[in-house]
Amino acid sequence: MLSNLIITKSIFPESSFVFYIGIILNSFLFFYAPILFLFTMSIIKENIYVKKYWIHFIPFLMFLVMNIVLVSMFLIKKDSFLTSNVLWIRNSFDKLYFIQVITYTLTSFWFIYRKKSEDLRFKKIAKWLKQTLILFFVIWLVFLTSSLITNSPEIAATFTFIGVLLLLVLSNITLFHLLNNPEFFYNNLTVKLRKETTNLKINKAVYDKLCDLVVEQKLYKKADLKISDLSEALGESARNISILINTFYKGNFYDFINFYRIEEAKTLLKNGNDDMTILTILYESGFNSKSVFNAVFKKMEGQTPSVYRKNHITSQYG
Repeated sequence: MLSNLIITKSIFPESSFVFYIGIILNSFLFFYAPILFLFTMSIIKENIYVKKYWIHFIPFLMFLVMNIVLVSMFLIKKDSFLTSNVLWIRNSFDKLYFIQVITYTLTSFWFIYRKKSEDLRFKKIAKWLKQTLILFFVIWLVFLTSSLITNSPEIAATFTFIGVLLLLVLSNITLFHLLNNPEFFYNNLTVKLRKETTNLKINKAVYDKLCDLVVEQKLYKKADLKISDLSEALGESARNISILINTFYKGNFYDFINFYRIEEAKTLLKNGNDDMTILTILYESGFNSKSVFNAVFKKMEGQTPSVYRKNHITSQYG
């Protein structure tokens, strides 16, 4: 956005130096679509090496070189025939930008859509990522529409304004999501948290107190429970809660809470009350999705809730 404001001379219209800087900055138009794709791949494959995907940055490097050459030509001889040809090549290449963005966005969506996983964490981030990619795609369709409207500057400007507004909304939603769900953006968040070995509050007694609190107050039944809720209930920082769970439970926050939810579900499944449906049991246990409940239950118990109930009844009554 900054480069476009500079190139269109909406800001610093009298400064040639700033204008040339804007042309160089414009090279990054070809940069973030591959980054979005690599972010998607990192979620699907968990660990990727950017060096193996260097080919995706060739358009960015080509456009960067063209812009540097163009700026050099402007400084040497602005009105020459060669400068005009370089400018024409650069502007022609610039039009491939929308093709690149739309292609990478659709490809990223296709990969995340095809990925099948029973992991609860992946399901949550996949849902968010699909919504983000759809909004991203819509934004650049708006910008594309703006660039294609040549006979009405007012309408084109309106589409550009809408695109910028949506882009700002998307950026802030992403930032808000990152701050509230940092585990979505890091495959091993618990490893990234440095253990404070000298912290007297990180001990088995405090962990046992946390477990007792979760059970006594049945905090796991709260479907939208967050680590900040445990922090408030125990009177400890969210960081300390994370380290406690990672150190003594050997898992993350969601694994920790789901353990109690599954134990609650097992108790309800074994009580012999056939009138209580699986759907009722999952809600009573703190889940809010049948598919997630089934996936977590099978992951922890090796069988679905209905099979677990059937096997229990068989073992009890034959």
